[in-house]
Amino acid sequence: MLTSVNNVADANSNSSSNLTPATTFNIADVLPQIVWTANPDGTPDFCNQRWYEYTGLSVEETRLRGWSSALHPDDSANWQEVWNKSIQSGLPYEIEYRFKREADNTYRWHLARALPIKDNSGKIIKWCGTCTDIQDQKDAYITTEQLVNERTTELAKINSSLMGEIKERELISMQLSRDAARLNEIIATQQVLMRANLDIESFFKLAISQMDILTASAGSAIELIEELEMVYRAVSGVAANHLGLRLQAASSLSGLCVACGQVLYCRDVESDVRVDKVACRAMGVQSMIVAPLMHGGKAIGVFKSMATTTDAFTSSDLQTLQLIAGLIGEAIGQKIALDQNQRTLEKFHQAIEKLKASELRTRLIIESSHDAFVSINIDGMIIGWNKQAEEMFGWSQDEVKDQLIESFFVTKRVREILRSGLARFKENSEESSIRRHIELAVRKKNHKEIPVELTINVVTIGTHTEFCAFIRDISERKKNEAQLIKLAQFDQLTGLCNRGLFFDRLKHAMEKVKRTRNIMSLLYLDIDHFKHINDTLGHFTGDQILREFSARLKSTVRGMDTVARLGGDEFIVLMENLSCVGDAKLIAEKILNIIRKPIITGDQTICITTSIGGLIFCGEESDENRLVELTDQHLYVAKQNGRNRYFFDETDS
Repeated sequence: MLTSVNNVADANSNSSSNLTPATTFNIADVLPQIVWTANPDGTPDFCNQRWYEYTGLSVEETRLRGWSSALHPDDSANWQEVWNKSIQSGLPYEIEYRFKREADNTYRWHLARALPIKDNSGKIIKWCGTCTDIQDQKDAYITTEQLVNERTTELAKINSSLMGEIKERELISMQLSRDAARLNEIIATQQVLMRANLDIESFFKLAISQMDILTASAGSAIELIEELEMVYRAVSGVAANHLGLRLQAASSLSGLCVACGQVLYCRDVESDVRVDKVACRAMGVQSMIVAPLMHGGKAIGVFKSMATTTDAFTSSDLQTLQLIAGLIGEAIGQKIALDQNQRTLEKFHQAIEKLKASELRTRLIIESSHDAFVSINIDGMIIGWNKQAEEMFGWSQDEVKDQLIESFFVTKRVREILRSGLARFKENSEESSIRRHIELAVRKKNHKEIPVELTINVVTIGTHTEFCAFIRDISERKKNEAQLIKLAQFDQLTGLCNRGLFFDRLKHAMEKVKRTRNIMSLLYLDIDHFKHINDTLGHFTGDQILREFSARLKSTVRGMDTVARLGGDEFIVLMENLSCVGDAKLIAEKILNIIRKPIITGDQTICITTSIGGLIFCGEESDENRLVELTDQHLYVAKQNGRNRYFFDETDS
């Protein structure tokens, strides 16, 4: 950079080039930047044409006044300091400062760079520099920042509004979440019970403790029937001191539960003739629920929850006890069988260790098991295969004898488990490295896969090692688990979708409509004067009517449509992919006609009607709760207009 006017003049008098633009063509003069060069001491000896055009200074003015006349006063001191340091250090520099532009008399930001040019010995022989106008880039950056700030403010306002809506939705979904959480707890409890590797008495205690957590009980009991008596086999809470208590089955609520195979609820023991009042008073029990424990299609006992106040249990408690008890009976049978298998394995192990049992006796022990028995050596060769294994998997003993187990019922996952287990055992020679109790899927001879439960033990005699496993087919248990999940999604009385499953399907259907712009419709129905029917004909007849009403609904709509029971006599139909609005009205008219047909139950002929609220959805901004609420309002209009009719308001969304 220029330091003084005198220096500029001196530099030009001693140099072959000067500050005056060349009369011949110079490539620096066509560049958009200001280009300059200076001597080693920093005195400039050249400026390109861009400098004179930009500042409006002449060559003479530049010699006399230097660049200080074009530089912004506030930037002068900083520039001078940076330039002096570069002269002293011989290092390049880069700095931003403002030059005054002659064209509009404004100061504009420039990015200045200076680079020393050195000879082979490292001595500076020249300085070369440029000044580039960056004002437009800075202005664009400021404009962008302002726009970002404005958009951030707008988004904050929108977010505040959305948070309000979210809070409203959270309140609506809280109850549904609580119901879902309860069902999840029940499923989790069922899985804990199914996987618990305990003896039968410990299993009873675990089941009791889980039930006390899930219900409002002050105590629980598992009673098994023995001849004509109900025997307390596991107890907790108020019944804790009554383990082993025996009650006459004929005079107790538990005995009645076993006889009828249904869940029974005593709201007040003092006014209920079905209960053993003496036993209840001894424990301070005022109300109770009993659910049958079923095994092999027969009630073998009951699961009982007790409370110290009258009418202490809710409908959720009844459902919880029913769901858990529905699987406890089967679990009892499985636990007994598991204990028997374990004892069989222990006897088998002891027989081999003491060398007191012959091969025939060992075979009899294995064949007496109700489960498949398979044993292999340390190389994975099959050396034991009982008749139950033949029946379960389809291969005979002759087909598998002395063959690698991987060639038969082993799937890819089982093969990996087997190989890693054998490898760990060979490396560590520890029984704990392979002894396991696991569930997995295996392949039969017909290529069908079935879920099984394996109990594996290691038997070592001298240098000989065998791996023995009892294998149980748990297909039925898995089926029961799937049934439990189904109970969480479908109404037990009618078999229709319940509220939770319906709202899930409705949400997906709305998203599909918004993508495809197809037509979707909701029909909200209830049975006209259903309360009067229940009050006059009884709840049993009411339930029959609800089941028949549900069946007629299902028969009227398409197979792809969703029919759900929301509660009581309230039903809702979701119809997707309609060609026009008239389709929904046509279905509504068909429903009215089929519901009017008489219902014959026992010796009674009952005529009912229904009212329908309809809604058409074409992808407008809304949510599933709002759609159902509007459809319910249309049902109310249909009732106000005289019932036995439908009402659509296609302007709502």
